[in-house]
Amino acid sequence: MNNWLQQIQSVLTKKGGDGKSGGGLSDMLAPGALGGLAAMLISSKSSRKLLTKYGGKALIVGGGAAAGAVLWNKYKQRVSEAHQNEPGYGVAQTPVDLRAERLVTALVFAAKSDGHIDDQERAAIEQNIHQSGYGQDAERLIQKAMNRPLDPQWLAADVKNEEEALELYFLSCAAIDVDHFMERSYLSALGDALKIPQDVRDGIQQDLETEKARLPAS
Repeated sequence: MNNWLQQIQSVLTKKGGDGKSGGGLSDMLAPGALGGLAAMLISSKSSRKLLTKYGGKALIVGGGAAAGAVLWNKYKQRVSEAHQNEPGYGVAQTPVDLRAERLVTALVFAAKSDGHIDDQERAAIEQNIHQSGYGQDAERLIQKAMNRPLDPQWLAADVKNEEEALELYFLSCAAIDVDHFMERSYLSALGDALKIPQDVRDGIQQDLETEKARLPAS
């Protein structure tokens, strides 16, 4: 687990000064705030613990895997094979600001996937995020993602390569405990949209379940 999470940069970090300005979403790609954001958004205790534990180190831009770099590279190869008939796939990369925005949106979608965020919870989340000082760009992005209908096809549409596909799917799995049919349906649809082979999905889920089982019970 450490292998991939130490290389996966966290998506949000507090701004300096009054927290209301900055150089764009790429400035948010620094270690620090993922765990706090996950704690505000995610209902699953084990997922919150997992993302809080590792969020200060890193979250997802550039990979690794729970079982190590060799397995991560195998996952990438399998996803690449699934896209082999798509000209240009695996050549381009999404600009870092848009990649950051996609990952933040993925975290919000994961939080919404079990349908648990009602109006009262949403108001509390927005207040907590504002008080945390993430800045106006981050607040607007999170509100935009919360307003958007849950749409894994849209989320996956601009993924440029196998590493971006894996980081998006891995983060979504890490943020969800699949104990509800809506969560299973969402992850299945996202995996289909990204063309993640079933053996890779199974491997990721096993990696995460193993790591969650190691977390303290309290």
